[in-house]
Amino acid sequence: MSSLVIRPTSAAMQEPQTETHYLPKDPQLLLHADPSRRVPVSFLSDGLHLAGHLYRPPSVPAGQVTASIVMCGPISSVKEQTVPHYAERLANAGYTVLTFDSRNYGESEGTPRHHYDPNQVIADYSNAVSYLLSREDVDRKRVGVVGVCMGGGYAISTAAMDKRIKAVVSVAGGYNIGGTFQQMMGAEGFATYQAQINALHAKQLATGEVQYIPTIAHHLSAEVPIAIMPNEEAYSYYDRTSKTDAPNWLPNHMTAASLELIWIETHNHIELYDQNPYVSEACQALVDWLGRTLSVEQ
Repeated sequence: MSSLVIRPTSAAMQEPQTETHYLPKDPQLLLHADPSRRVPVSFLSDGLHLAGHLYRPPSVPAGQVTASIVMCGPISSVKEQTVPHYAERLANAGYTVLTFDSRNYGESEGTPRHHYDPNQVIADYSNAVSYLLSREDVDRKRVGVVGVCMGGGYAISTAAMDKRIKAVVSVAGGYNIGGTFQQMMGAEGFATYQAQINALHAKQLATGEVQYIPTIAHHLSAEVPIAIMPNEEAYSYYDRTSKTDAPNWLPNHMTAASLELIWIETHNHIELYDQNPYVSEACQALVDWLGRTLSVEQ
């Protein structure tokens, strides 16, 4: 019988790690997307052209109507990271899947570049749903949203406001990031960190010059006092995939109806980004759940 230990993030981070598990021991378990499975599309969000990838079920003829899913990935990620591994498997299960670059990122329009506003991401998410519902090969009564990491939190927020969405799934969801940082740094440490960010924001307002901070860092230091994801786990994933899958992701730029819980035992968070068996286990669980809520005909 296995047991589950739940403890504060700050305590978990202090525990010694004999292995990082940032990459699988068996290289064949590291997933690689197949670009031939997707076609580029574009849609409007608040007047901006957003770039997307559309995945269609390989077993259905062109034009056949299917249920559909919009996907959104981790904070700062582009459509070539994380979500392709889910989109391919969901398409195999019979869904038409749309992934996209949120405004200011990747191949999408928007300025300032690499400005990440959760409210704007949620608006883009909803407008991605609008695009799917405009397609003749999509069932307008069977659309869902699936998000990974912060995209999971945005999926829930989008579905709460957009009643066209019939099902929502959050994988390794990110929600209260401020609370997570406070657990990592302590209340005083987080207050100091937040003060530095506020100072940069004030400078931007005073000068009109966009203030950028690193997206990833090995850790915080005197040389790198602020970063969005200052930890080895995030650094290992984004540094690797920006070189192999997503050259348009930049590491050092970022502006200041039913419910079911599935627990998948992993060693860390990023194993659910692009490693098997974790991605396939998550896909199987969400396909099972979406099959019940969206009633996909196999």
